[in-house]
Amino acid sequence: METESRKSFVAVVPCQSYEEEQVYEAIRQGIRMLGGIEHFVKNGEKILVKPNFLSPSTEEKAVVTHPSVIRGVLRLLQEEGYKQVSFGDSPGHGSCEAAAKKIGLTSEKETFGAVCARMSEEVLVPFPEGMTAKKFYFAKEVTEADAIINLCKMKTHALERVTGAVKNVYGLICGYRKAAGHVEFPNASVFARMLADIHRCTKPRLHIMDGIVAMEGNGPGSGTPISMNVLIFSEDPVALDTVFCHLIDLNPELVPTNAQGAAMGIGTYRQEEIEILLRDQGQDRTVSMEELKKQYGNPGFDADRKGEKKTFLSRYSKAMTALARRPVIDEKKCIRCGICVSHCPVPGKAVDFRKGKEKPPVYDYRKCIRCYCCQEMCPRHAITVKGKRSMQ
Repeated sequence: METESRKSFVAVVPCQSYEEEQVYEAIRQGIRMLGGIEHFVKNGEKILVKPNFLSPSTEEKAVVTHPSVIRGVLRLLQEEGYKQVSFGDSPGHGSCEAAAKKIGLTSEKETFGAVCARMSEEVLVPFPEGMTAKKFYFAKEVTEADAIINLCKMKTHALERVTGAVKNVYGLICGYRKAAGHVEFPNASVFARMLADIHRCTKPRLHIMDGIVAMEGNGPGSGTPISMNVLIFSEDPVALDTVFCHLIDLNPELVPTNAQGAAMGIGTYRQEEIEILLRDQGQDRTVSMEELKKQYGNPGFDADRKGEKKTFLSRYSKAMTALARRPVIDEKKCIRCGICVSHCPVPGKAVDFRKGKEKPPVYDYRKCIRCYCCQEMCPRHAITVKGKRSMQ
């Protein structure tokens, strides 16, 4: 006798602006729709709230999780009696404290008693049951937390097509270790499997996506802000990211973090296994993916929809990596700050000041592993990724 497969529930709450009370109410309703905050964390537990702090950036650029969303979650935790709460991310560039300060989270009064974690001291955590990664260098605060709440941002991503709940946990790794991870896990599918192992190791309890204003185009750090007017909630990071994909008319199977995350058991991208709960005009109701797309989708969202589903062989093909899209520097925008050079993880540097520092850095594409760290970290939006999408 066949048993019915377990559904993954995804709650979607419309939210038209970042006005504090409106965001707080939307967060409160979204978490209530999934069973309430006590369903995810228990009183007495140490809770780490993990936003996306890619780099210190102002909120209007849509690079980081908006402070209204962070404060809304911290306020809810305080009002429900949770006392051991911290928040933080380990950015690829800059510090957690600098990122928090940039968006006005400078005192415990502004963060409802939650402490800003430093996220700079690493702890080696063996993970022998890892399917791809057997150890991680986590920020110390990650190892001290009993529960993690993941506050991701709705954005595009040059390597993984989109960044959401699955990708956001890479910030649990100490920032200066991130570049080395791209060398060890050198293409989109293998990198996605490593991310899935982080989920399997740390087991985040709840995922909330800030999609009130998203980022399209040259994400995750240099794209264009675009209103999507939703907050999305789920225990299942793959299901949450799948709903994001459907909203922007992107086949979720094309996203390596979805495909590999499902294969490794951290969630599902299958539409029949996802139940969508929508907060609509003060009422909760179950809706189909098509109805949700009709109401809140944006098929014109600038995202990479080209290419084919990833195959087993293509994940390990050096030829495919060599044919992948290339990062390109716009010489008119480049200020020769050297951040792309310092963040290149390749020994001997795939991008460097080969013509002197009076000119923009130059790529050696024979060395480039197409991790796009340079594009992700460029503070002047001077690097874009161009060319045909290959099967990675």
